[in-house]
Amino acid sequence: MPDLKTQESLLKSLRIAAARSKLTPEELYKQRVSFIMGSLSDSSTLTRAQVTKALADIEGRKSA
Repeated sequence: MPDLKTQESLLKSLRIAAARSKLTPEELYKQRVSFIMGSLSDSSTLTRAQVTKALADIEGRKSA
């Protein structure tokens, strides 16, 4: 397998872009829900609505 290496110019651009754009609390919350959904097994029967409600309950938020 060949050694893969990301171009330094791309990494620099990504670092600059990340520093310029801060996520809002709502965007972070949506990313958290997406992360949980992606971490579930294929056989999971949990829905996005159930995950959102459970996370909202844990964090003391109003669920949508």
